[in-house]
Parts: sequence; structure tokens; C-alpha cells
Amino acid sequence: MRNFLSLALWLVATIAVAAEGVPPAGKVKRCEGSVTVDRAGLAQAAQVGTLVQVGDRIRTGADGAVGITLADDTLLTAGPRSTLLIEEFRFNSTTHEGNFLATLVKGTLSVVTGLIAKHEPQNVRLRTPNVVLGVRGTEFIVEARGDDE
Repeated sequence: MRNFLSLALWLVATIAVAAEGVPPAGKVKRCEGSVTVDRAGLAQAAQVGTLVQVGDRIRTGADGAVGITLADDTLLTAGPRSTLLIEEFRFNSTTHEGNFLATLVKGTLSVVTGLIAKHEPQNVRLRTPNVVLGVRGTEFIVEARGDDE
């Protein structure tokens, strides 16, 4: 019963975002082991096809890894024991204008930048507990050590 209630609340949060006309930031393309998406205070197991929204916190367990493709074709791959927060994402598919800000709270993240970074690299940023990275290249890996969020 508790799982059903949790799923129902998750769906309500997802439908509310869709009703506001906010397109998803991206989609889970690869999922291994334990991966959850926390949205509006509710955690749901991620699977291939799960939509990712601004504000989502993606967590991988000790056996987990997740690959996410954003709407601008940015590829994010989080390794085991990682926590990634999608803080901002806006993308215009016609002009390729937009912005992206994510925080790697802990763990590892591999990034292959997409169209936003090609057209407006100053608008792509990644934070860790100690650093804010501005993107100037197309591929990089970040590791954030720490157990606290």
C-alpha cells in the first residue's frame, strides 16, 4: 500500500510539471543497479525512459550507474554512490540557446557537452561542494568526495 501511495504522489508531481508546460530536461537512457530520482520530496526507482526534470535529484547506489541524455544532447553518466542535482536547464531547439547548471553533490560524473555548450559555453556550469566549473571543452570527468549533502 505504501509503495502504491508513493507511486501515486510521484505521478501527481510529474503531471503537475507537465501541466505547467515545462518540457523535461532529459531522459534516462541507461540504468544499472540501484538508481532513484527524487522529485518533490518523493523517491522513485529510475529505469530506462524515466524523464528528468529541473529540480530532480538523481542518486545511484553502491551498485548503480545512470546515463542521462539532456534535450540538447548533453550526455551525463553518474557512477556508483553519486548524487546529482539538476538545478537549471533551458534549451531552445531552434536557436540552440539555453543554460544548464547541475550540482554533483558526491560521486563521479562523466560529461559530454551538447548544443548549449557549442553555442553558449558560458551558460553551462557544474558545481561540486568545493568548485564551480565553467565548461570550455567537450568532454570531462568530475569527482566529488564527501558523504554529506
